[in-house]
Amino acid sequence: MSGRHGSSLVILISVCTIALMPRGEHAAEPWPPPVGMPAADPQKILDRLFGEETKEDETALAQVEVSVQEERQMGETAVGSFLASLRQRKIAVVSRGKDAEYLRDLVAVVRPMMAQANRYPTIRTCVAQSSECEARSFPGGTIVFFRGLLELAGSEAAVVGIVGHELSHLDRGHLLSRARRIKLAQQTLAGKNSGVSPEQFLDAGTKFTQIWTHPFRPEDEAVADSDGVHWACRAGYDPREMAKLFLALGEQQKNRQFPLPTFLQSHPEPQSRHQAIMKLYGEWQKAHPNEQLDVARENLQRRIARSHQRFDK
Repeated sequence: MSGRHGSSLVILISVCTIALMPRGEHAAEPWPPPVGMPAADPQKILDRLFGEETKEDETALAQVEVSVQEERQMGETAVGSFLASLRQRKIAVVSRGKDAEYLRDLVAVVRPMMAQANRYPTIRTCVAQSSECEARSFPGGTIVFFRGLLELAGSEAAVVGIVGHELSHLDRGHLLSRARRIKLAQQTLAGKNSGVSPEQFLDAGTKFTQIWTHPFRPEDEAVADSDGVHWACRAGYDPREMAKLFLALGEQQKNRQFPLPTFLQSHPEPQSRHQAIMKLYGEWQKAHPNEQLDVARENLQRRIARSHQRFDK
């Protein structure tokens, strides 16, 4: 990298670092609203600051290839940054223990149903020791669950639905859009031109900022919900428990004691997502009238995953 490009990259990283610095004790999410105020739509904030993503942007991103190795490297960076932010907030993250082992067993139930299962032969599963209700997936195949989500879920069926939701983001390549933005920004800064124009620099800075502040699109969340429902049903779990969990999360967030979970950061609202899941359940029940779906409350309480697994379509 030339000195000019190197200086530009240093400035860019500095700008992005300042923009992404935590703002208070519960600053895991960008620009959290004050307690008691409704959550601002991150998409609208970005649109005001940077402009809406165009069809040309989508086309350019779709043409950017991300290898398995590149995805893993980017994922390691993203996970490392997220874990560092949790350490600043005195939140321990563990990969051993009853909760972690339990979640790994549930991931093992869902992972074989992924179309891209071969790309993710191993899903790293960690548990954040916090009462916040959150779950996040990262490029390369890492999921971080917060203990609060397990405590609120109420049943193994609900947890399986959220596991499916997070794995869907991996399977559908939703997480790769962020990786593609990184590569596109890098290509802009390290292009064939001898220098980087102000326009190119600002464009690259925008892409880097969007990596961490841009939530999944509403359509991505709807697809992830749908996969979570169908995969739960195929594994023999009742997806209505997932729908109930969304309502519970929505009620919990009215007080805004914690940042809004990533899987609730976009429209439609929890009530609408509850209705959508119930509709999908009705369609499944109509197609499988004799199918018995489990709730498995005791399994969650005991942190012992149900041993019976089914993958029939």
